[in-house]
Amino acid sequence: MSARKKDVPIHVEIADEEQWLEALSNPTLFVVDVYQEWCGPCKAVESLFRKLRTENGDDLVRFGVVEASSISDLTIFKGKCQPVFLLYLEGKLVSVVKGVNGPLLQRTIMGYIEKQKKKQELGSKYKMDVKEIFLKDYQDSRPPKKTILEESKDTDDVDSYHVVIIKPDAVAEGQVETIKKKAVDAGYCVVADEERILNEKEIRDFYKDRADEPDFVMLMSSGPVHALILKKGEHMDDGGPPALTEMIDPSQVDLIRPKNRSKDGQEVILEVCGDSSELASRQLGFFFPSFDFATGTMRKNDSRIQRTFALLRPSLVKEKKNEILQAVHDAGFQVAIQKEITLSEEQAREFYKEHEGKDYFQSFIKHMTSGPVLALALTREDAVQHWRNLLGPKILEEAKEKCPDSLRAQFAIDDVPVNQLHGSSTMEEAQKELQRFFPVEHTLAVIKPDAAQQHKNDIISRIESAGFSISQVKEAQLTKEMAENFYKHHHDKSFFNPLVDFMSQGPSVLMILSKENAISEWREMMGPVDPEKAKEVSPNSLRARFAKSVMENAVHGSSDSEHAMDNIRFIFGDVCL
Repeated sequence: MSARKKDVPIHVEIADEEQWLEALSNPTLFVVDVYQEWCGPCKAVESLFRKLRTENGDDLVRFGVVEASSISDLTIFKGKCQPVFLLYLEGKLVSVVKGVNGPLLQRTIMGYIEKQKKKQELGSKYKMDVKEIFLKDYQDSRPPKKTILEESKDTDDVDSYHVVIIKPDAVAEGQVETIKKKAVDAGYCVVADEERILNEKEIRDFYKDRADEPDFVMLMSSGPVHALILKKGEHMDDGGPPALTEMIDPSQVDLIRPKNRSKDGQEVILEVCGDSSELASRQLGFFFPSFDFATGTMRKNDSRIQRTFALLRPSLVKEKKNEILQAVHDAGFQVAIQKEITLSEEQAREFYKEHEGKDYFQSFIKHMTSGPVLALALTREDAVQHWRNLLGPKILEEAKEKCPDSLRAQFAIDDVPVNQLHGSSTMEEAQKELQRFFPVEHTLAVIKPDAAQQHKNDIISRIESAGFSISQVKEAQLTKEMAENFYKHHHDKSFFNPLVDFMSQGPSVLMILSKENAISEWREMMGPVDPEKAKEVSPNSLRARFAKSVMENAVHGSSDSEHAMDNIRFIFGDVCL
């Protein structure tokens, strides 16, 4: 059977200064999408770039994407909602295109492609008439930045924000990414993004006018809601963007628009489609308590915990594993997950494929497969950048000479020319690498009838605090037939009939939990089956806290991946995970 043909990426992803300089060393026209971490590369121009690359080939035009804060030269674009495209020819910046203006972007790119074609045809006789642009001059030519006081007097920045609360049924149907894409394609940026589960009290507090509608309360408590803050792009004309209600089905969401700012410039007055500004304030306070509309960012004193990926290479694992783990701890990181694994040659080549073709590639792969590596998921505030700062330069000699206190310099191994530590360059890269080494698992979790009535909200809160994502949730009373099927592997046990009677006596909360190592972590969080034993050996477990007896032990979890998928299909059907 022939191998399946892989799609060729439209663009190269640039993650650090080394890759940036390498990309600019190629004289071919290079078009770069400079994007913000919160919204990612511009999807609206992908089809145009694909068309231009197909028609002209890589020898005339290449495309790249880079996050604004990852390259020192590009930090002037950091925090800008407006897409920016930079065109480099022979390593020089020759054009800056602001905003998603497809025709302008195409004309500009084609103009430089035609110049290259003419040079290929005429050779040295043809001198390309291009003027180099310097980002310093470009920065200085922009209007002066407003002070915070000036911003507080200007209501345009506030008018450009919209808050979208996506309801549980739309989340369950996989509409979150669709809604985000529609907004981004229309010119909005996603500047904040949260997913939460509302308990019944919060629902009744949020929606006082509908608190007596059991169907509505049931809907809003049936699963997670997803909240977004959208910002109107700077490139949009005075007529404004398309109304969100024209792009998004209002039945799927609540839409909130900050209307204006109060006289002191601090309080934002809100209006919400179909409801009151009081509701809008409550929802914003719940989902985004630290969002500052004056700056468009989360306040620094409320910075969020991040996760990043770290890899200890074979020589370091063999000789200094405990010392480096202590250094990680001393730097304020928590090791959320760790796994020791010996990479196959295929795995190593795939993980480091961006280095393929380099002189050192073969010897590097040989080193990476010479023994076990230690993969780590690290957590702390600003984890990605903090870990990279600690690592120091990639080139070992440079690390030793310029940054002798860096981890790569301190933990260099004698006679091994390769630096011994890897760290993700961006949040996006960290997510991909964590997923590669710690793939997400799904397990079924049940809050049994005894605990569902009294402790549901406390248990769900602890589940969320433990880092689980609740992919699906519903509250239902099992019939005896369902309970018998659910516990069929205990059919020959003496406690089977009493267990079936107990599980069918009242509503249970049934959830799909998703996380790396979800199955084992959920079982550890539950604790031993016997609550008395749980209190002795795992006093912080759910059963130690909420269980009454071996049968009425509050919670249930799948024992392994096969059991988990069988139970998930039995309760939720063929859900897409």
